[in-house]
Amino acid sequence: MKVLILGGGTVGQGIAYALKNEFNVTIADSNENTLNFIKERMNVSTLKFDINKDDLASLMKKYDLVSGALPGKYGMKVIREAAKAGVDLVDNSFMEDDFYTLEDDVKKAGITVIPDCGVAPGLSNIIVGRLYAEYGQLKDVDIKVGGLPETNIPPLGYKIVFSPVDTLDEYTRKVLILKDGNITEVEPGEGLEYFFVPNIGSLEAFYTNGLRSLLRNVKAENMGEKTVRYRGHFEKMRLLKDLGLLDDEYISVNNTNITPKEVLAELFRRKLSFSDVGDLLYMEINVTIPGNEGKEIYKVVDRTDKVTGLTAMARTTGFTNASVSRLLLKGKIDEKGIIAPEIIGMNGNNFMEIENFLKMMNINMEHKFQ
Repeated sequence: MKVLILGGGTVGQGIAYALKNEFNVTIADSNENTLNFIKERMNVSTLKFDINKDDLASLMKKYDLVSGALPGKYGMKVIREAAKAGVDLVDNSFMEDDFYTLEDDVKKAGITVIPDCGVAPGLSNIIVGRLYAEYGQLKDVDIKVGGLPETNIPPLGYKIVFSPVDTLDEYTRKVLILKDGNITEVEPGEGLEYFFVPNIGSLEAFYTNGLRSLLRNVKAENMGEKTVRYRGHFEKMRLLKDLGLLDDEYISVNNTNITPKEVLAELFRRKLSFSDVGDLLYMEINVTIPGNEGKEIYKVVDRTDKVTGLTAMARTTGFTNASVSRLLLKGKIDEKGIIAPEIIGMNGNNFMEIENFLKMMNINMEHKFQ
């Protein structure tokens, strides 16, 4: 079966690595250097394609499934084009728009679209969905997740692990959480807390817009997702925000219109790539159950694979996308329409397949009840 991966960045490469031994994989990207790098690195087909200029639906029609690994600004377009093409889609772009507004188009096309299918949102949703299916209702859902450099390196204790623009969006998009059973809006950065993790260090976590479809599909009293960074990171980002460097309105500089966020994103890409420093992914999900004094805890810790060169973010995001793509390709997901990852997790057999596939790829979900 033929799979098209949109985007040849680190996450797209992670998806390709996980699928290439079972399926005929093609990576499409507009960057010639990226495609040449992929040709040298892994045994998959490549295709030069510009989503801003070329006919995406026509390309999609040639494949059995499309896997989206593009920046969030393209997310809605990719879903629309998949509906036009009549091809299933598993996408992990961090789009700002509500993808459920395209539900009618997707259902009319008779296809399955699984959005937000990365690590968080994505794997976090799948885990919460499994617990929700098991217990019927949840009390407190606390999701902490973040991609970090393996060491707390200056100036921000951070390195770019996915799209810089999507990274900056985490600090500006409105945040919805569940508080006392009600959907509540808070500012990104609220709920700041500090904690320590052995072998990683002193960390902080703060609210960001990661719950998304969980607010629609899972009932709980309190639920929030927080981004994890090294301690002190958010205060530095707050300074950049206060200076206007995260603004996305155009300003004129030397007769050139540009947004401060675009400039900062490019500087992040240039200054915070740190190719000689590995990354790690830390995720911890704590869930309490009504009427139960215990707590369900899931943890995932992953690091750059020194053999393949795949980053922890590429592995956890790309492999999650790949694990769900496999289910679709093998006919184990038959629902049509927009199917959020937590819905996939509610199916015990599919959850087990995802867990086993990730374990086979050396990503372990530590689970305990205390």
